[in-house]
Amino acid sequence: MAKTARARTDLHELIQKLDARCRARAAGLPDEARPPDSWSAVLFRVEQQPLLAPLEQIAEVLEVPWEITRVPGTKPWLLGVANNRGTMLPIYDLASLITGHPPPLRKRLLDAGAERRREHIRRRERVLVVRQDELPCGLVVSEAVGMRYVQNSDRMLEPVEGWGPINRYVSTAYRLDGQVLPVIELRELMRDPLLNAAA
Repeated sequence: MAKTARARTDLHELIQKLDARCRARAAGLPDEARPPDSWSAVLFRVEQQPLLAPLEQIAEVLEVPWEITRVPGTKPWLLGVANNRGTMLPIYDLASLITGHPPPLRKRLLDAGAERRREHIRRRERVLVVRQDELPCGLVVSEAVGMRYVQNSDRMLEPVEGWGPINRYVSTAYRLDGQVLPVIELRELMRDPLLNAAA
């Protein structure tokens, strides 16, 4: 009995020491608070085009699911539905949706060899899960680069034009890392009748 109590005391002391060490080391880390006069965005690519989207519109970023169940009689840009932790997640190919081109052929790799599995895992495609009041939906993008803080002062004042098929979803553009990037409004995209995926 005494040995058990002592073991608990030793464990408690060890946890306290670890906590103190972690706090001491964290004191030297950069502040994660958002810089003043800025907003949070997710930087991603659709084919070769880098885009920004407000972080608040994205619930999470996922790897492309291994199993996507095709829905018969739907537009080609609806890749199908997948199970995301017990929730049915419709998955759209964003490049196909905004350009009208058919999505690239995605081969099922469940029976593929180990090398092909590794190649699949190395692919940069990701699914942006868009926040919605009803059922969330996933948009496949070529690459999710990461989160960025965008300075409000870097907003472009010229009219937003010249972005091709995505122009109807672009609200504004900002200069970031030496290039002008459009901001795509995912909620506006979600309201597009194109997302009525029936053929």
